[in-house]
Amino acid sequence: MEAWEAYQMYLGLKLHFTTDYDYQRYGGKTSATKSSFLKRKDRLFFSRVTRKYKEDTQEYFIANFIKSPKGWLGDFNETNYNEWKKYNQSLSYNFTNDMRFLFTQVDDFDSLFSCHSGQHPVLLRNHLAKRVSLETMVILQKILNYVKRFDNNMKDDIIWPDSKRLIIKYGTFLKFDLEKYKSNLLKLVKETF
Repeated sequence: MEAWEAYQMYLGLKLHFTTDYDYQRYGGKTSATKSSFLKRKDRLFFSRVTRKYKEDTQEYFIANFIKSPKGWLGDFNETNYNEWKKYNQSLSYNFTNDMRFLFTQVDDFDSLFSCHSGQHPVLLRNHLAKRVSLETMVILQKILNYVKRFDNNMKDDIIWPDSKRLIIKYGTFLKFDLEKYKSNLLKLVKETF
């Protein structure tokens, strides 16, 4: 991979995470030109990234967009990538721990998604407080499709739209065995409630 290709990938992912653009649908294609890339002062950054991460360049960018959804290159670093990679290597274990933690806060499973008197649901509150990972939010969305319910209950909320965008956009990149996680969740629910 060349620096120019990494730049195109970065632009496509930035559009994906900040607008309605769908990276998968358009194959990461953007209207950027090579001449515009050559005029950039930060083109050395893209050279370093491609040299260091090679075929993992996309993962590097995704990990950093999750930590910095606006996509500022100054916020991109190896620590974000390493933490993301480490977390995803034990995704099943982390998901189970997140769910067990959430279950200690409610009396029944449905309460995780209930909005009462204008407050955020337990699930979202814990995610915003960084006690529940974005990956857990994405997995639950894929299993239960709770985003529609949150949309209906939090129409005027100013925090939810940004969280929703990140959950939906990251969901296209997070790879996991949906059936395995469904059965794992069902088992946890039966054990707890």
